[in-house]
Amino acid sequence: MILTIKYKFESINSYINKCRTNYHIANKLKQKETELSALAFSKIPVIKKFPIKLTFYWHMKSKVADLDGRLPKNIIDGLVRSKRIPDDNVKYIQEIVHKYIEDKEDYVVIELEEL
Repeated sequence: MILTIKYKFESINSYINKCRTNYHIANKLKQKETELSALAFSKIPVIKKFPIKLTFYWHMKSKVADLDGRLPKNIIDGLVRSKRIPDDNVKYIQEIVHKYIEDKEDYVVIELEEL
């Protein structure tokens, strides 16, 4: 199953800086990205076979962006909040892969596969 979220998610470095500056701003960002992800995941059926593998295809304009700086936490929390999976522990998600794709805009494509 594949889902595209046309949104530029914050990097880990940016999120950490927000946490250090103002906890409330950082929390507001986390809630926004989690809710946006939950809304996107609500368009797919409930997953019933576990465990699963998540592959994140990070489409990015920047050739100097760090792939290790991508933050899937809010997206995965949105997957749980949308009730498509019961939890995000290793009973349900056993593999997470990140891939970079050069593009003209920033967004993410998430592939969900049964293991």
